[in-house]
Amino acid sequence: MRRRQDPERMRSWLSRRERGGWSWAELSRRSGAPVWTLRWWQRRLRRASGPGARAAADTFVAVEIVTLTGTTPIEVMTRSGRRVTVPRGFDEQHLARLLQVLDAGC
Repeated sequence: MRRRQDPERMRSWLSRRERGGWSWAELSRRSGAPVWTLRWWQRRLRRASGPGARAAADTFVAVEIVTLTGTTPIEVMTRSGRRVTVPRGFDEQHLARLLQVLDAGC
């Protein structure tokens, strides 16, 4: 018999995913829950936190400062957890459109 998922347990797993940069497949493997269940909990917990909490979370962006060489690419992680590696000299408008599409959940 399957155990019912506890909101605090799911919040903990989703938090670990964000901190660790895990893919949905990796989180599924580690937690034992199917990807669709994890995504459902992510949406449910976001809605439960209310619009004010969501807006506050959207205003903070964690940045890690590193020394770049002339050929070092830049790595960007979207809110949804996708990682995008951007080469030096990228087109800013193209990247902005790409990030919009990724965060929209294509």
